[in-house]
Amino acid sequence: MKGTRADSTLNWIHHDSDLPDFYFRTIQKENVEQVAEFLLKYFFAEEPLGQSLKLDPNKEVRPWLSKMLEHEIREGLSIVVRLRSLDSEDSTVDNQGEIVAVCLNDVERKVNDPEDVNIFTFVERDSQSQPNMWMITRVLDELVSGEDVFNGYQVEALVSCQMLCVNPRFGGRGLAQKLIKLTEELTKTLGYSLIISEATSEFSARAFLKAGFLCLKTIQYDTFTIDGDQQPFQQLSSDGVHTAARLMIKHLK
Repeated sequence: MKGTRADSTLNWIHHDSDLPDFYFRTIQKENVEQVAEFLLKYFFAEEPLGQSLKLDPNKEVRPWLSKMLEHEIREGLSIVVRLRSLDSEDSTVDNQGEIVAVCLNDVERKVNDPEDVNIFTFVERDSQSQPNMWMITRVLDELVSGEDVFNGYQVEALVSCQMLCVNPRFGGRGLAQKLIKLTEELTKTLGYSLIISEATSEFSARAFLKAGFLCLKTIQYDTFTIDGDQQPFQQLSSDGVHTAARLMIKHLK
């Protein structure tokens, strides 16, 4: 039954001596709306593909984001980081500290799950209300196209790190690296051994490389095409920072 394996981590809390001002916790159902607002402000508004297309997160993402989060947090792998307060050990929705970072993780299975929900569930090609999100999903789909990681690594399921986001005010403190490391620990706790991530920014790619991930596939933005003629992300290469999307992978021994 889906979610049974995750029972051991659904109420997981972590305090780190290297980061005493923060505490880490798997995202709870009652926190979904707060996490959604954080991601709309700091992830979707800043992600380079969305920025290049002038994506309006309120129009193209807000209507479905909370629904996707509610499904994915049941895997017991998604982490929220908050400012630590004196009562953080016994906190409620009202007195929890400010959200400073989020790592959204999901489980992908070799055998199709009819109940599975992900970004592709909500973004449709023919939807005139989501033209930019649809183009972004084409990059994500192309990154994994033709890559049979399940058979390649002989696994029945893997963990997908889908969003890694830190409030810029708290950047440079090692939160991204800590979130990746904690994701690895939760992954092993739940009996999985493979993690992938589709890194669309240079910064996220560097974070995963620093954490020991390998780059399995690269898509250059200046040559990526949709339907054989559209090149919606060609302008990204001109800024010299975000030039490619990368499929990152790490096999945990």
